[in-house]
Amino acid sequence: MLMIELDDRTRQPLYGQIYEQIKKQIQMGDLPQKTKLPSARKLAAYLEVSRNTVDFAYGQLEAEGYIESRPRSGFYVCEVEELAALDIPVETEETEQEDQRVIIPYDFSPSGTDMEYFPYHVWRKLLKEIMINDNSELFQKGDPQGDFELRKSIMYYLRQSRGVHVHADQIIIGAGMENLLFLLRQTFGEGRVVGIENPVYTNACGILRELGFQIRPVSMDQNGLDVEKLQETDANLAYVTPAHQYPTGVVMPAGRRGQLLRWAREKEERYIIEDDYDSEFRYYGKPIPALQGLDQSGKVIYIGTFSKAIAPAIRVGYMVLPPKLLEKYKKNVTAFSCSVSRIDQKVLTLFLAEGHFERHLNRMRNLYKEKHDLLLENIRKNIPGASVSGEGAGVHVIVNFHISEKEKFEQRLRERGVAIYPLSFYYIEGKPQEEQYILGFTRMKKEDMIEGTREIGKVLSTIK
Repeated sequence: MLMIELDDRTRQPLYGQIYEQIKKQIQMGDLPQKTKLPSARKLAAYLEVSRNTVDFAYGQLEAEGYIESRPRSGFYVCEVEELAALDIPVETEETEQEDQRVIIPYDFSPSGTDMEYFPYHVWRKLLKEIMINDNSELFQKGDPQGDFELRKSIMYYLRQSRGVHVHADQIIIGAGMENLLFLLRQTFGEGRVVGIENPVYTNACGILRELGFQIRPVSMDQNGLDVEKLQETDANLAYVTPAHQYPTGVVMPAGRRGQLLRWAREKEERYIIEDDYDSEFRYYGKPIPALQGLDQSGKVIYIGTFSKAIAPAIRVGYMVLPPKLLEKYKKNVTAFSCSVSRIDQKVLTLFLAEGHFERHLNRMRNLYKEKHDLLLENIRKNIPGASVSGEGAGVHVIVNFHISEKEKFEQRLRERGVAIYPLSFYYIEGKPQEEQYILGFTRMKKEDMIEGTREIGKVLSTIK
């Protein structure tokens, strides 16, 4: 394993420390040419950091030509002219085994999408059309913010469906949430402090921390992030999911939104990061408009992706910057090209512009509503005494089973092949007064959902 020492007391992000130390070892000859590096998964486990941290470091090393990725094999040190090759035998033929994922019969994971209804034929048709035509321009370096036609299509979608006040020039395209937050960090520079919902989407919190943001957990109440508690911190950014808070499912009402906007207006350096992660899926009542649409002072940074609405592997996200921050972005982040392939951008542009996305979204909304309603029905039927919250929107619900023997309950569920997800896992600090559980439904077959709730009911009957 690589010799890497991490120091969490320094301002340098963890991924930067990993990158610098590996680069130095290559330059010094400690890592000879053709040396195979440990997989990102193994190195992350060894260093006790997230997989994203190592992915960022490896990505930068690969971009600079220090390492290369070989399909189904892993990462290897490149040949660099300035380095003298050392006569050290290195095994390079052994390929690393693919991750062997444990199959869980009844996995109520809140992650992923139901891919059975993805319009593969439409996607193939659009890609074929692009490649048949001589689109040589698509193989040239594009706009760092993303292709204008895609930004324009996203602009129309956000205006019509989310009430976002936006022009195409304000939109930045990036390869998912991680890349967009990286660009935001480069825009702001160092020294930013983020007040973040507690409990929270742990991946976003981890990425922010690893990018060098200082984290301040802010407790929540029935209306979302507690702005009075936010005022007690030194935060100059607030990271919120107001349309459907992750993971609790709380919808931030108009009064609390007004409080949050007032907090941002009080000081020039304050901004709100609005993560609108699954706003497309609301099953009852009218859609909840974006917080950004209420902002009259240019204080909201709006971020969304197509991961939930289309597929996680699409890896296309978008960020809407207020005018002042857009100027800062264009001044500070000129060296970074758009991280999304222009071919993928073109396919997505056509998918949006020709109405395929709207049809697909309506189909998935109906499908998820059926699954959502079926899950609630079978919780009531098979798990007497359980109480549900966060329903009516999103891709999961929160269930309180009112149990005292948490460890025994979870162990027996695992033995029966049932995976549910404790709410306490999503707390940055503290824990809920009574343990609750996330039950997702997007990837589950309906019959597995029914049988899974039965298994939960059986386990509960043995420990209550």
